[in-house]
Amino acid sequence: MVKHKCLRGIAGTLLAMLLVLTLVGCSQKKTTTTKYYDKEFVSALEKGLEARWKLTDEVKIEDISKSDYQGFIQAELDQVQSFSNKKLKSTFLQENVIAYINSLKKQKSALKYYNDADFQTKWDKTYNNRNAILVKIDKKYHLKIDKKYNSYLVELRRSGNQTNKDTTQDTALANLLKTVKFTKGSDDGSGYYEYTATVTNNTGYNIKSFSAVVKLKDAANVTVDTQYVNTDNWNKDEKVNLKFTTDKNFKSYEVTKDYTAFE
Repeated sequence: MVKHKCLRGIAGTLLAMLLVLTLVGCSQKKTTTTKYYDKEFVSALEKGLEARWKLTDEVKIEDISKSDYQGFIQAELDQVQSFSNKKLKSTFLQENVIAYINSLKKQKSALKYYNDADFQTKWDKTYNNRNAILVKIDKKYHLKIDKKYNSYLVELRRSGNQTNKDTTQDTALANLLKTVKFTKGSDDGSGYYEYTATVTNNTGYNIKSFSAVVKLKDAANVTVDTQYVNTDNWNKDEKVNLKFTTDKNFKSYEVTKDYTAFE
């Protein structure tokens, strides 16, 4: 009997020890945390900018070479490119980290056209796109850089904000053009018909000058005529009538941007 009691005591002790080990194991699992690199990326971004600007300060604008451009870009990439494979807590930052790194790589790709006549245009486009992404990050995380580079950051913000504004306006204009639907009028007696579209300026901006191209196409999708419609001082939410006349027979039409100036 005593032996049984001892066995029960030993079994109870073993069970208690097993329970403790199980709880410790569960506790260890629960304390495992995911490492996020949000702060580290912002810090690396700041360091990359300062490294790039340090290099730009060492060369005169008129003396910048292809290798200089490569160095500017690489100074940033050395700091930030590893974060493309690291986990960030902010979805916003995760998306823009990838976009920013890609924008730097596109800048690098533009250098393939260094000796072309339109290199500066290609470079400026990639540079402005990079600034547009950077200014989004800056607005949310308030980048901190050495005060001697303040003027560079101000210019970068100006460029980025303008690029973002241009992109927003281009998207709004594209959506506006999709709403242009022409209605056929009556024959004026000479074989010409007037086509009219009543359109609301839904871009959210006042438009100082607007012009669009209307390509008229036959059943085979061949352009048989090209017309232009335009208006000036077109305020947001205001309706205008866009008109053109033609004697051509067509099955469809395509409305595209010609020239638009927002206020």
